[in-house]
This record gives sequence, C-alpha cells and structure tokens, in this order.
Amino acid sequence: MSAMRMSLNLIGLALPLFAGCSPAGGSFPVAATSGRVVCEGQPVPNVTVFFEPLQTGKSALAGKQGVAFAEANGTFTVSTYGDNDGAVVGRHRVRVGPPRGGEAPGFKCPCVLNSEVDVMEVEVKKGQKNHFDVVLKKRSSQDRPPLPER
Repeated sequence: MSAMRMSLNLIGLALPLFAGCSPAGGSFPVAATSGRVVCEGQPVPNVTVFFEPLQTGKSALAGKQGVAFAEANGTFTVSTYGDNDGAVVGRHRVRVGPPRGGEAPGFKCPCVLNSEVDVMEVEVKKGQKNHFDVVLKKRSSQDRPPLPER
C-alpha cells in the first residue's frame, strides 16, 4: 500500500473522532431543558414538543432544533444532539404537535396542537434551570383539529 493511500485511510478513520469533540456532539452548546405541557390546567401526554433556535444578529446559523415527547403527566425533557442533553443555548420558538402516528390511539385535546404554530418564545441559558410550562391555547371554531401523522 502506498504511503499516500495509507495517509488518506488514516485521515478517513480519524475524522469521525474529531466530529465528536464539539460541544454535545454538535457545533452549538446546549443546556438541560425540560418542562410541562398543559391544556386548561391539565397535563397533555404524548405530544411532541419542538424547541427551534431563533437567529441572532446577522448570522443565518441558529443551531439544531431540539425535540421532546411528553410523558403521561405532561412533562418533557428536550434532546438535541443526544438523549435528554437539552436545547441549544439562546432564544427559541416553542411549538407543540400531536402525538406521533399510532402512539396514542384515541388521543383528544381541546387545545391547539400544530407543529407549525408558535406557542411561545423562551430563552435557554447555560448554567440555569431551563424549565418551561408550555400552556396551550384552547381550540376555537377557527382552529382545525390536527391531521393524524403517518
């Protein structure tokens, strides 16, 4: 094997090692983030919660979206690069969507569940308790119920 080819093989093997050296496996730092989803004061189980970083300044880069799935008591913990590692530090729009298809048969919620509609904006801070109560708005006659996910 030529020295050039051997060098390229070694570089190819080493690159994945260096990719894991950034904070939490990604290029943006994260902080532990959790919360609870409620509708009319009651916990909402099984829904999907999205933490989408907002752009700051002139940079178009904002970070990777964090996702969580609410437990039976409505609580959730956000995962971005790994399990329960939190959300990217900074401002986020929070959105809540229905349960993943087939995971909650017979699921009903009188509040708006739409992964395209902002519920609130929050700031995730490093070294602080980032716990957010996500209060859903009651569905009105103008709000359509969510379509089942496939």
